[in-house]
Amino acid sequence: MNSARIDIALGFDAAYAPHAGALIASLTRAAPGARFRFIVLHEGVSADAQARLQSIAPNSEFFWVELRADDVPEYAARDHFSRAILHRLGLEARAPEDCARVLYLDADVIVLGDVRELWATDLGGAALGAVVDCEGDVAAFAQRWGLSLSDNGYFNSGVLLIDLQQVRARRLFSAAIEFVVAHGAELRYADQDALNHVFWNAWRALPPAWNAQKLMVLEAKAQALPAELRFHDRLPYLVHFTGREKPWTRESYHPWAWLYWDALSRTPFNQNALSVMNPIERARMWLRWMRRRPASGWHEQSRGGDHAPIPYR
Repeated sequence: MNSARIDIALGFDAAYAPHAGALIASLTRAAPGARFRFIVLHEGVSADAQARLQSIAPNSEFFWVELRADDVPEYAARDHFSRAILHRLGLEARAPEDCARVLYLDADVIVLGDVRELWATDLGGAALGAVVDCEGDVAAFAQRWGLSLSDNGYFNSGVLLIDLQQVRARRLFSAAIEFVVAHGAELRYADQDALNHVFWNAWRALPPAWNAQKLMVLEAKAQALPAELRFHDRLPYLVHFTGREKPWTRESYHPWAWLYWDALSRTPFNQNALSVMNPIERARMWLRWMRRRPASGWHEQSRGGDHAPIPYR
């Protein structure tokens, strides 16, 4: 396995630190021996929380960037979004100078496959690789912003493989920031809409198994999706807990919520979370997972071995 360093970018505020911990625990568990550098764009994450996050991946480097007021625009929080969703746009200006390629991951994802396979993806000259958003209305977005219809469609911004050299040279994230400033109140998905506008018809589609969104794993909903976007009976490489309902909230529902709690149990934040979800509630999630989990090692393109998804038990 290639020993080259992999740069992973995360963006979150203090409230999401435990969830970022679950992500880091799942990612490193699925890629034993990989060299990671975590580039963390944050607001208000304390030194104690930083130390706890670093303890989850003691063999990795951490590059902490506390965003300044002028790094990303103000964004009026609404629905389940806060200004933290714009943090990824700060990578152009604030990532280390020696960072040429970076894999950005939202803090509400759990990784089951070895990201070294994703990292090696050829972007074919594109500056950005992403997975299509299963809820994106391509025609409506194109019409709203006067764009031609896209062959690629509309992507989800929760998992982005970024050619940062190109992004910097062409100031592509700066263009997305300017779009948010100009149209923020009109944007349903803020940075995601801005990035889709900037990269329209100019991004590389990644295999959907690297960003399995909520509707893709709900059996009743997935039936309406193309076959390649259905994961209710197949284990993907990465589970993305999209939408308002998150596995760490009592009112939420996700058939695979146990994956989050299992990953969190491997972090120093586990005890803090007991006040949110008691052991009995977590046991119910585990039973639901045991009854409904898909077969492990699903991906039909998997070469097996290190690349196979982890069979969480």
